[in-house]
Amino acid sequence: MKSLYEFVRSAVSSNGEEGGDGSEEWGPPVLLVDDLSVLLSLGVSAGAVLDFSHYCRAIVCSQLQGNVVMLVRCDGEGEEDEGDDEGSERLMKGLTHQCSLTLHVQGLPTGYCRDIHGQVEVCWRRRQGDGQYTQKKLFQYKVHDKGASFFAPGTSSAVL
Repeated sequence: MKSLYEFVRSAVSSNGEEGGDGSEEWGPPVLLVDDLSVLLSLGVSAGAVLDFSHYCRAIVCSQLQGNVVMLVRCDGEGEEDEGDDEGSERLMKGLTHQCSLTLHVQGLPTGYCRDIHGQVEVCWRRRQGDGQYTQKKLFQYKVHDKGASFFAPGTSSAVL
């Protein structure tokens, strides 16, 4: 994990070093990690992945004033490999604690629906004064060919 972090650190730190005539000046970096939970299937412990995430956030967010976006897959209903599920659950909880914005995307709890494909819970965490302020909103969505529609639960045109 250390060599992966060193690779990320060198990539985001060299963002604006090329300089020269006619070169564009880039803004703050954004680190996108497509599926952090795949590291668990490679045998990396959830604690090591959380440490990696913490160090990436330290360099990208704190030092370079950028943003980090990470995807974690967590199937809460899988029963085949309990150890892997515990690791992904721990990873998800640890990342949720570290971040300021969480999107939790899942299918409908009532099952399949032709007109509504799932729901998204959006949770903002902000530190204000002495404490922490958390705001949660739930949306349902329908995926289209070139995008998606989001709406409050119960307000889909299919149920109205």
